[in-house]
Amino acid sequence: MMDPVLTDVNTKIEEALHHFQVEVAGIRAGRANPGLVENILVDAYGSKMKMVEVGNIAAPQPSLLTIQVWDVSILQNVIKAIQEANLGLNPSNEGTLIRLPIPPLTSERREEFIKILHQKIEEAKVTIRQIRQDFRNEWKKESEEGKFGEDEFFRREKILQELVDKKILEVERLGKTKAEELTQI
Repeated sequence: MMDPVLTDVNTKIEEALHHFQVEVAGIRAGRANPGLVENILVDAYGSKMKMVEVGNIAAPQPSLLTIQVWDVSILQNVIKAIQEANLGLNPSNEGTLIRLPIPPLTSERREEFIKILHQKIEEAKVTIRQIRQDFRNEWKKESEEGKFGEDEFFRREKILQELVDKKILEVERLGKTKAEELTQI
């Protein structure tokens, strides 16, 4: 059971972790994965919408993604968004269906993706540490205002650090899994 003082902290850290997972899913391995394109932003109806909100994304083959665009009027915007995402994909237009053949990764491209992955891992760790710092500062202030004693502050700080350590290990584990996926040929 989680300590009630950590509920808000855990929520914020879980949001950061989810963001990291979404970012990592967008890093391409050698096979088709809808996560690769589902968060690409498309200009549609006067705003930016995620690809998953404008069409149905499928992986009918290991080396092919398809996007069935629901509204043909934004088809060119979808194609443009894919090209601008710089994923090394070349969309082909077949009416309302966009085909995205997934080319095999070159070793240089693999290394680029691994570098991007390591940047994302570091960003996630920094975000989690920043959340820790924000809550620690807030608790320090409350402690100094007399809302609770020094012992309670140190107790909170200790369980906060344990949570942060656990979540950073989770980020590293997810990153390691993705790195292995990227190095497989």
